[in-house]
Amino acid sequence: MNQTNNVLVNQILKTTEDLIKLRTIDGAFDEFEKSIQYCENFFADSNIIIKKYNYSGYPALVFLSSETSNPTFLLQGHLDVVDGLDSQFEPQYKDEYLYGRGSVDMKGFDSLAMHLIKDIHKSYPEISIGLMLTFDEEIGGSNGAARLAEENYLCDILINGDGGYNYAVINAEKGILKFKLKVESISTRHTYPWNGQNAFDLLVEDYFQIMSLFKNHDIATDLDNWYTTYSSYDITVENEPLLAPHYAEMKINIYFTEDISSETLYLKIKNVLKYSIIEKLMYSERVFLEPNNEQITQLQQKMKQHFNLPIVIRAENGSSDARFFANKGNSIVIVKMVGEDHHTPIERLHIPSIVPMYNSLKDFIIENVKHSYLSTIERT
Repeated sequence: MNQTNNVLVNQILKTTEDLIKLRTIDGAFDEFEKSIQYCENFFADSNIIIKKYNYSGYPALVFLSSETSNPTFLLQGHLDVVDGLDSQFEPQYKDEYLYGRGSVDMKGFDSLAMHLIKDIHKSYPEISIGLMLTFDEEIGGSNGAARLAEENYLCDILINGDGGYNYAVINAEKGILKFKLKVESISTRHTYPWNGQNAFDLLVEDYFQIMSLFKNHDIATDLDNWYTTYSSYDITVENEPLLAPHYAEMKINIYFTEDISSETLYLKIKNVLKYSIIEKLMYSERVFLEPNNEQITQLQQKMKQHFNLPIVIRAENGSSDARFFANKGNSIVIVKMVGEDHHTPIERLHIPSIVPMYNSLKDFIIENVKHSYLSTIERT
């Protein structure tokens, strides 16, 4: 049943509904396959080229307007979702919202992107455009976007729809470094500390050495969070009765804003350790464009025009699969479908925002093609 008087909105909502009904949680490989078949059927009446990959059982899809691994524009999303109640996989409408698991994170954007590249290719077949959809973003992306980046999929402009803020263009996301520290020592009785070493005390000493590297970690706020922050967790201590700990470990996550690689940061941390053995668990590079970057400001203007609302440019406290394409010589812009409460039972997509987002991205793509063409003419 049509939900609005707008044909495009109804089409995107129907696609979003269909995708929500597919319970694409981690490990649901049968549902992954159903999603692949759905996407193949969606593009069956077009000339869009479909590339299918599989990495350790996890599928990945790339849709392209031409036979290339380097489209001018590459939209990026993921079809996997965190698990939820059975009822969340049955789309519901209330007021101006579509409720359902993945409606915001991020099947609403996936649906819009599918319609957008199909429509652009039909009207502007000369535009080189693609869409990348993966199935493991919620568990880290190592068998999805990370592997596609290794396949040398490149582009001039990457448009990722997994941002965290409504009515915003995201110009930056923090890099991530996750690691474990562990200390083993020869223990001693509590009353005779000079006869051994307390592994937990040594771990704490190294912890403070690490924290001394990050001076501004405690001044970040919701409105101004572009500072390196950290969090320690999973602290484990082992000791025999009546003895001080002989083993201690903790995990630490660093979310960094500095213009350095995760490897450089890792070595910097390793060099201040006195007692601990460090094990790298996960890392990713930061995504960063200057706020006054041409693509950032251009998309901001398009969104202002179509939403008729203030659109901010801001850095992201979190991360997305866009990080795997950082430092590859391309521009990365990140947006979010307007909606609320992802990963909760009341996750919902704001229906009136669909057309403004669609038109903003469409105009942004077309005008960038025109600008590139005119620049080429001027150079020649």
